[in-house]
Amino acid sequence: MKVVLDNNLPKSLARLLAERGFEAVHVRELGLSGASDAELRNRLADEPIVFVSRDGDFWLNHPEGWAVIWVALHNPTLALLKGPVCEALAKLLPGLHPGDSILVASDQVRRFGTL
Repeated sequence: MKVVLDNNLPKSLARLLAERGFEAVHVRELGLSGASDAELRNRLADEPIVFVSRDGDFWLNHPEGWAVIWVALHNPTLALLKGPVCEALAKLLPGLHPGDSILVASDQVRRFGTL
């Protein structure tokens, strides 16, 4: 599944994941940097993607074909996102399926099935 990173995450994180062999893009690269949450859902609804965001709005409200990773960290540093968070994502991504939901918090990484 293609990984799409929300506008609230750095574009460099998509590049790091791509360097690890994942098909990863940032919403800016898709021409959707100014899109609302609803527009993102509508424009990407038919694509089986892993959507990664710091926005909890996607946690319970996303298209069926998506897996969602919520990076629930308050004001994470770039070093944290490009280090431990990138490592966690690289371990999680290969096993994700549509409908999976992952919570990445400062003290845990928790996997949920279809919510």
